This record gives sequence, C-alpha cells and structure tokens, in this order.
Amino acid sequence: MSENATTISIDGAGLDMSGVFASVYWGFVISLFCGGITIVQAWLYFPHPRDKPLVQFTAAFMLILDLASSALVAQSLYYYLIPHFGSEAQLGKLTPELSSDCLMSATITFISQMWFVFQIYQFNRTTTLAWISMGLITLGALITYAAGIAILSDRNTSFIILFGIAKGTAAVTDIIATAAMCFLLTEQKTSVAQTNNIIKWLVRLLINRGLLVTIVQCILFPEIPVIALKVLFSRLAIHATTAKLYANTFFAMLNGREWLKKQHQQGAHTMSSVVFSKIGNSSTVVSSISAFHARSNPSQTDVESQFNDKSCEMTGPMGTTGFSKTVVVEEM
Repeated sequence: MSENATTISIDGAGLDMSGVFASVYWGFVISLFCGGITIVQAWLYFPHPRDKPLVQFTAAFMLILDLASSALVAQSLYYYLIPHFGSEAQLGKLTPELSSDCLMSATITFISQMWFVFQIYQFNRTTTLAWISMGLITLGALITYAAGIAILSDRNTSFIILFGIAKGTAAVTDIIATAAMCFLLTEQKTSVAQTNNIIKWLVRLLINRGLLVTIVQCILFPEIPVIALKVLFSRLAIHATTAKLYANTFFAMLNGREWLKKQHQQGAHTMSSVVFSKIGNSSTVVSSISAFHARSNPSQTDVESQFNDKSCEMTGPMGTTGFSKTVVVEEM
C-alpha cells in the first residue's frame, strides 16, 4: 500500500472535534439563513428605478459582498474540516479566505455606518449637533475600517489589539449614529398625529437596528483573548453573522419605505394624501403638512426632498387661515 494512501477506520467513536467546530458550524448555518433573507430583500428592492443610481449601486455592492462573504467562510470551513481535519497545527493559522472575509465584513460595516452620515447630511446640515454627529460617525467608521483591514495579518498580539479596536469602535459608532438620528427625528414632532406616527415608526426601526448590531459587536469585544487561542472558531460563528446583520438592516430600511407609504395611505382622509414620488436630486424623506392657504398657492406646495429619491408629502386642512410646516425625516 502506498505511504500516501488514506486509511479510514470504521471502529471506535472517531475524533471528536465538536469543541472546536460545533459553534462555527451552526453559526455558519445561521449566517446562510441570514444571507437568504438578504437575497429575498434584494429581490424585493431591485429593480428600483426611482432611487438614484448611487443608491442602487450601493445596494448591489452590499449584496455582492454579502454573498462573497458566505462563499469565503464556506471555503475556510472546507479547508479546516476536509483536507486538514484534526490537524491542530492548521488551527493556529488564518486562511486567506478568512482574512478576505474580514476585509469584506469591514467594508459592509463601513458602508452601513457612512450611510448614516449621508442621511444626516441630507436631513439636517444646519445645526452644530448634526455636524458633530457626522464627524464622530465618520471618525469611528474610518477607525473601524482601518482596524478591520489590519486584521488581515496573522494572529498575534497586533491582531488581538486591532480586533478589539475594530469591534469596540464599531459598537460606539453604531450607538452614536442611532442616538443622533433618533434625537433629530424626535425634534420634528408636530401636533399632527399622522406625522408623529411616521416619526415614531422610524425611531423604533432605528433603535431596533442599533440595538441588534451593537449587541453583536459587544458580544465579540470581550472575547478578544479567546481569538488568540485555538478556539478561534467558537467566536467565528458570531463574526460570520455580523456582516449579514448590517446587510439585512440596510435592505430592510430601504424596503421599509414602501410599507410606510402603504400604511399611511390607508389612514389618509379625503383631503389628506400620502404621495411618494421622485423630487429633485436630494435623498431625504419629507413629510410636508400644508394647510388650506398653502393649497391655494401651488407654488408654495412644492417641498423638495426625498427619502432615497422618495418624498412623503402629507397635505391636509389645518384651518381657515392655514400654515405650512415641513418635517424632514431620514432613514437608511
């Protein structure tokens, strides 16, 4: 028999590697499920001609990165489980595919966080709070992305430090982005119930999204020392789903606009309407409540803003004298 021949034993319990690979296996299964959700959301979103090409390109790029990330993790699992099964020497190495997955996850996180900067800029660029928020989010996103790229090195002391910086900064940045958007939205509340319902729905959506991604990042942060050991794979399960969550919430907020439109169209009165249309080149969601006086002056009823090339204009009778108030709300 050749020395290179593989001998397979059918006796005994076999080599138990569940302590190393069990969590990453089930984590990969969950990440595939999340990837399927992303595909469905992308199917619902595309084509979306009313959005600007930049928005559509960003959405397509996020989908490609998400699918590529799944393929790279699958290849890494194949490397550890098939040709090198049971080899402890290989557990101390990062495969090129796993390193590339770290880069793609960092890119998805960066796009998601910078999208909030873009939304805040379109939403409110006149206040000091808005500019401070944009500056902090941009700084945090850049640090997270830079640390995520540096993780491509082999596992050593630098890897541990950079991984901690990437996850810790990402969590803080998500908290700042969520808090800033929620605060700016609540400032736009009016005495009109329909407008306040829109704002409340957006705030709940932002809080749920912020809590979800922040909790995942915080779970990974305390496990930095573990990653330096051979049980790296016990936390890779969580890492594999992080990018999926960012991609899922990105598409969920894009598709949520249609649901929001339908909900408020159903509750509109005879003299009130909810109209989503492409206006100008901005990217803001606008809820414009105009009174009888504004209705009698069509030139005053054109409020230019949109939510990713969509605007929500609500016009209703507010009395005989009338007034005009614009509430701008922005989401991802």
